[in-house]
Amino acid sequence: MSSSSMLRRLIVSSAVIGSLLLPAAASAAGIAFLPGAARRDVLSGNPDLSVLARELPGGLLVVDRLAPGAANRFGTAFTPVASGSEWYLLRAKGHREEMAGARALLEGVAHIHLDAGSCLVVEVPPANGDAFANLDLCRERLPLEAPPAGWDRVKPAIVAPRSDKDLALKTAFVDKISQPAIFQTIQEISGAAIFWYNGSLQSVNNRHISSAKHTLAADYLASKLTALGYTVTFESFTQGGSACRNVVATKLGTVTPSEYVVVGGHYDSTSQSTSTSAPGAEDNGSGTALVMELARISAGRDFERSIQFVLFDAEEQGLIGSQRFVSTAVAQGRNIVGAILHDMVAYYSANYAMRIEGETAWEWLMSIMATNVDTFTDIGRQKDYYSFGSDHVPFQDAGIAAFLSIDYDYDSYAPYHRTNDTWSSIAATAPIATQIARADAATLADVAGLLPDYVAGAGDVPGRGLPVLTAAPNPFNPRVEISFTLEAATGAARLAIFDLSGRRVRDLAGGSLEAGSHRFTWDGMDDSGQAAASGTYVCRLDLGGDGAGEVSVKLNLVR
Repeated sequence: MSSSSMLRRLIVSSAVIGSLLLPAAASAAGIAFLPGAARRDVLSGNPDLSVLARELPGGLLVVDRLAPGAANRFGTAFTPVASGSEWYLLRAKGHREEMAGARALLEGVAHIHLDAGSCLVVEVPPANGDAFANLDLCRERLPLEAPPAGWDRVKPAIVAPRSDKDLALKTAFVDKISQPAIFQTIQEISGAAIFWYNGSLQSVNNRHISSAKHTLAADYLASKLTALGYTVTFESFTQGGSACRNVVATKLGTVTPSEYVVVGGHYDSTSQSTSTSAPGAEDNGSGTALVMELARISAGRDFERSIQFVLFDAEEQGLIGSQRFVSTAVAQGRNIVGAILHDMVAYYSANYAMRIEGETAWEWLMSIMATNVDTFTDIGRQKDYYSFGSDHVPFQDAGIAAFLSIDYDYDSYAPYHRTNDTWSSIAATAPIATQIARADAATLADVAGLLPDYVAGAGDVPGRGLPVLTAAPNPFNPRVEISFTLEAATGAARLAIFDLSGRRVRDLAGGSLEAGSHRFTWDGMDDSGQAAASGTYVCRLDLGGDGAGEVSVKLNLVR
């Protein structure tokens, strides 16, 4: 939850990856600080889970996860003071003087290896792990274990932009966003409203991982997702002696189900007095509510790609849940083409606006969101290219396109990590969350590929589904056959090939198409008769005004 060079907040990301990663005993990497260096000097612009880089005042912090021993291939590694320690990066939330309190809390608990004024690099010996976990800090665990198997398989995706004709379809979808539903979820999981669950009235005013109410909140949210018709699973792990769970609701796509879009945010909370109360209305009851609302309006719809609505746990302990989710996805070879994350989205003071926090590599995804903010909301927005401190970071580290939706003024929110982060503290400004939800819904429609919701007897293609495009052979060289079946005739169809930037490469068919089976062949040539280069292309069938929809399939040309 940090933005730009202001280094507005203190963060931690601690991860328990479990059996997907090498055991702790195999942790061998080293951490080094390179004065005057920038991320491009180490990563050359390409995400790489084996090397994590964090830009700090005066230089670059580099975690080399594949270095032998405790070495670092890019510089001189810090020398550990104990065996089996965990390492963390801490940053100031807003002002450098805030770090003075952090230094006092760390005395006798952690060893400070680097003090850069607004950030600290600390080592926590095993004996002090529980004491450190209970400190009111924002932190990022710096993982020294080797990255999950398959980390080098991940290839950045670029989604072809949608056409202007989808505006009516997207508008109808966006207009399903309900402000009362968003507010109700925030109130229910922050103690401002009671709810009926498991045969009795319940209340939740504490979602810290050590609280029994935290468990109740996860169960309740999972039950609501199940009631919407989703397949819901838990990713379980332990952090600081507390049982934690990511809540994952999956909806399979109807065209390319092997491609996933993630919609997420963390549901855990913290405060300066977690034993008594941690309501977390803004941080992050608000983001949780947006995930739930997007899941609600998507439940009865079909999308080209699969969607996973994920409520991450233990973010306040260091992005642990999102790191685990990403590591699992990478190890399983799950193809995540984009992730839309939410954290602190219901507050504003001077700026009625939001930040779209990402990195330059994901400009295509950030630009889709920026366009949707302008089209579907009345708030301002700013792209922010300094990702830090929330659940989008593990995705970006793994080479997965992701951005964070966060309110512009989050760093001036006084109840941050306090017992007064309650509904009453955000009630006056909470409507901004509805605006952010609208833009996120439109972006989900774009990236996941929202399909029309047909109504029988209304003149549309019978049934709810669109025709499915199949391509064989795929990969192909020199030609591929695209097949599909229409349930009804259409008078304005168009079948065309696009590259991943959205440029039309070849028209295959246009005009009227009768009901029944159709087959078209692409010989790998563009409209000018030149051979198309090897790579991935999109074959898109646009059914025009009669069909009011489109479907697509990816083609892999191998020369």
